[in-house]
Amino acid sequence: MENKEQEEINLLTGNGFQFETSFFGRNIQWNIGKITLGKMFQISDVFIKMKVDEEAMYSTDLSIQIPAQYQSVRDNAKLCAEAVAIAVDSKIPRWLLKWHFFNSLDATETSKFALELLKFSNYQNFMTSTVLMNGNRPTKAMPIESQV
Repeated sequence: MENKEQEEINLLTGNGFQFETSFFGRNIQWNIGKITLGKMFQISDVFIKMKVDEEAMYSTDLSIQIPAQYQSVRDNAKLCAEAVAIAVDSKIPRWLLKWHFFNSLDATETSKFALELLKFSNYQNFMTSTVLMNGNRPTKAMPIESQV
């Protein structure tokens, strides 16, 4: 119960979340801090490059589903490692972090990371803020052409 409460506090205060890996023989606690607009932009660039054949992934035919899973790993594993490297707060060069996460994270850890990152990135609030900044308000003047 305490762990869930701490996660909620971290979400509300923007503290991020932590995970641990063994980095050259030393256990290191990695922190995903506040997801700034810059981080969100860089991570989104990586996410957009990911290729997933959703129809094949959810097929009931295993002869279609299993090769699609292999292809998804081949297409996206390095991109997942790159997203983790962008998200962590570290002074270690990104190329080294990418290599490390590519060679140390497993599918379960990557899945947990993706869910936490989605929660902390708060894309929905970003979308709301862009709509508000766009100036689309009820008081916006309507073009004359659309009223005729």
